[in-house]
Amino acid sequence: MNTVLGGFTMNQRQAVAYIGAYLWRRERLGMLFTLLFALYLATINSATIGGLLAGDENVPRALNGLIDWLNMTMYPIFGMVMSKPSWNMWRDDYYSKRIAQWRTMPIPVAAIVRARMLQSAVMLPVIGGIYLLAQYLFTPALREYVTPMQWIENGLIWMCYGATLLSLIILMELGYTGKRYCLVYFGLMIAVAAISTILAWQGVHLFRSVLDIIKDGYGPAVLIGMAILAAVATTAGHKLTVGRIRARSLPL
Repeated sequence: MNTVLGGFTMNQRQAVAYIGAYLWRRERLGMLFTLLFALYLATINSATIGGLLAGDENVPRALNGLIDWLNMTMYPIFGMVMSKPSWNMWRDDYYSKRIAQWRTMPIPVAAIVRARMLQSAVMLPVIGGIYLLAQYLFTPALREYVTPMQWIENGLIWMCYGATLLSLIILMELGYTGKRYCLVYFGLMIAVAAISTILAWQGVHLFRSVLDIIKDGYGPAVLIGMAILAAVATTAGHKLTVGRIRARSLPL
């Protein structure tokens, strides 16, 4: 599909490449900050994970819930940019202004969504992979509990989970105002905290349960199911986000 403006034509591939280059120029420092935060997190929670897996009585069992909450919140964040504009979305709706500018250019709406999803599709495995590697290297008890291949299976399962949530986050980021995005995002974080707390109270620990399922040989089945869920969520998210951008009123 081609879009024409002032005699200039831009097809989907050219538009995605243009936006991708723009995002790299403007947000590469934010991507780096997300990576550094992931490494910091892997460092500080390695002792907790090691103690829980080793059965250290000095480590409170309640920290299982904290580890679950970190996993449930961080994997989507690995596909997001930590930058000043993203932190100021409540006061300065920078993303809406940027989309409004792109809408005046020969850029198809679908290309805007695809470029943003492609950004997450690159960041999530790269940053998530480095995070997983750091955790595995920093946590001796983890290396004793699972093999490297089992740990990779675990990471892929959690990345599929992260991709599923990112489809909703990108919909809110591109399709709604900054304030609504912030309300939904923080509401999602609170909901995840409540879920992890309730599960921990009931003696269900997601982080360890996923590892145990993999050790029992069911990892591939779970991974296939999560991959299908992520694919369906991404496809639906793309369609909904495109429709939402076309329907919304954007600032000039």
